[in-house]
Amino acid sequence: MYRLDPVIRNYAWGSHTALAELAGRPGPTADPEAELWMGAHEEAPCGVRGEDGPTTLDRLIASDPVGMLGETTVGQFQRRLPFLLKLLAPVQALSIQAHPSREDALTAPSGTYVDNWPKPEGWLAITPFEAFVGTLAFDEIASIATELECRRFEKLVQDAPDVRHLLRSVLKADRADQRELTDEVVAACSARTDVPHFEAVDRVAAQFPGDVGAAVLLMMRHQIVPPGHYVFVPAGVLHAGVSGVTVEILANSDNVVRAGLTPKTINIDELLRIVDTERAVLPEVPDTDRRLHSFPVDVPYFQLHQVLPGDEPIEVPGRHKPRIVLGLGGPITLDDGDRQVHLGPAQSCFVPASTGRVTLHGRGTAYIATTGLVG
Repeated sequence: MYRLDPVIRNYAWGSHTALAELAGRPGPTADPEAELWMGAHEEAPCGVRGEDGPTTLDRLIASDPVGMLGETTVGQFQRRLPFLLKLLAPVQALSIQAHPSREDALTAPSGTYVDNWPKPEGWLAITPFEAFVGTLAFDEIASIATELECRRFEKLVQDAPDVRHLLRSVLKADRADQRELTDEVVAACSARTDVPHFEAVDRVAAQFPGDVGAAVLLMMRHQIVPPGHYVFVPAGVLHAGVSGVTVEILANSDNVVRAGLTPKTINIDELLRIVDTERAVLPEVPDTDRRLHSFPVDVPYFQLHQVLPGDEPIEVPGRHKPRIVLGLGGPITLDDGDRQVHLGPAQSCFVPASTGRVTLHGRGTAYIATTGLVG
């Protein structure tokens, strides 16, 4: 087992206090701390306290791929750790995004994506986590347009046969039309802040003045995910985190297509090619009667497990798979039969596939990332 030194990502939308508080560090921090990365992503692999001195997790894996990842993972994922574990702490909305499937990434025009991998993801809320996730049904969007009396938006809805075509009409409108549509949507929402969805659109739009993403948010499902609830976000589903703290698990990729709330380029044609406007995304409530809960997943890249506090040792799930274990809320102890590793709040370690059976106990909650539907 190897202790990890996670990488803090200082994006402007991050918190000056949330991650520091979780780790027991002084705050507020000088720079905003948006994400804490635990994994072997090429852009920011975390440090490892190895037997021969400090290294990085990607180098450790490269030194013994089968021992670190297991034969099945090595064969299926080209000697890559296929998942990345994060703590996410936005205080300002992230861009509206969708991520490609594996097939989408492989069939996209050259240069569209930075790698050939998909990027489904899952969120397990630590605090109430506000987000827009997935698109509403077309009749729900039509009802919203009527309720808000947004003339321009109503006309677009009337002329569109479905959500995808409506999204196309909004994103492909010329700049002047987009600005008028955005102003109308924001004005209507600001007059109806008694409705949480409309209040959230108004609040987020103030962070991105004039951005047509406000109209896109009106087409999406607003949610506040309660602590302990889990949301799986498949490839192609539009989403935008807004505020709160969540454990995030995702496929080890940085492929993204945006749909608003960003000064970056929006690849509209690619977004419309990959977007999934049909899939409903709703939080799952874990079974708190059991200490171990494994959240369901239908992708091979990752699975997230949660072990609640307890003095009785319990086996860490994912034997014969690579694992990353994160502790929050109190100390936990990992034991592989030969040695113990003690983790404090917001500390983590990597457990190679070759380690086999590992148990844990303690006053903290453990979050375990493993591969998903592989052997």
